[in-house]
Amino acid sequence: MTRVRRLLLTALVPAMVLVAATTASAFGSPQGKVDVCHRTGNGSFHEINISGNALAAHLRHGDVMPDEYGDCP
Repeated sequence: MTRVRRLLLTALVPAMVLVAATTASAFGSPQGKVDVCHRTGNGSFHEINISGNALAAHLRHGDVMPDEYGDCP
């Protein structure tokens, strides 16, 4: 199971970062910035704009990408 998780993290997270960074630049966000739904302490989400370099760390601790309409859960 650890091997599968490691494979997913090494393949999936960089792909998500690339897609998010490309989408952000296509929609006019500041270059290198992406919007994420940041999970708060009570489990709710609010949208924040972060550096593309920080995206993987945010996804690892429970933040998610906005849906196709740009909304958070």
